[in-house]
Amino acid sequence: MMPIVATSGRRRAVWAGAALAVAVAAIALPDRGSFRAGVTGTAVEEVLRVDSATRAALLEAADRHLETDPGRVGQYLLITERPELRPRVFCREEFVEVRRKDPHLLLGVVAACLELARSGAGLVGGSGFHSPLLLTVERAGERAGEQAGERFAVREVEEPLDGDMNLPSIRRMFSPEGAPRAVDLEAGGRETQQALDDEACRVFGLPAGTEVTYLS
Repeated sequence: MMPIVATSGRRRAVWAGAALAVAVAAIALPDRGSFRAGVTGTAVEEVLRVDSATRAALLEAADRHLETDPGRVGQYLLITERPELRPRVFCREEFVEVRRKDPHLLLGVVAACLELARSGAGLVGGSGFHSPLLLTVERAGERAGEQAGERFAVREVEEPLDGDMNLPSIRRMFSPEGAPRAVDLEAGGRETQQALDDEACRVFGLPAGTEVTYLS
């Protein structure tokens, strides 16, 4: 399982050994399915069924917030110590569920974010994390009484507490059906890391598969 870094602390480079950690975990914990089977969420809000367009709009709002929120990004390693590299934060979110908590919605995701920058012909990696998150969202324009359609804005982000494979936090943050899905998604990290690397290569104009050197 990937390391989790608390919001209040600087998000150091955890991805350098993350893929290896996932592989080792798969060997050391072959019965991870038993963890999933024993995880039942305790959140009681109504789980909503949303169409594909609404789901995409919710994930877009999550992605936009996690990649640009000054309170989060401002603590990242490259941005604070190597700003001349003009690093960017790249995120991907996997949908778990959405629940009603009037007047807002609660969006459950498993998110991966990684700070990357171009340095010459290579990539430099800084801070990163892979974690279940519970986002409080509202329809954009509601505060001003506008009709914004399917566009959302994130107002708050809840992260799991460290320890015990995040299971106590996952139970609290998700519904009975959502918690096992969050456990499954958190266990898969190798493909997500590669997708973030590939996206950075495209953005920075580098060949696919460019090696990433992590700043420690």
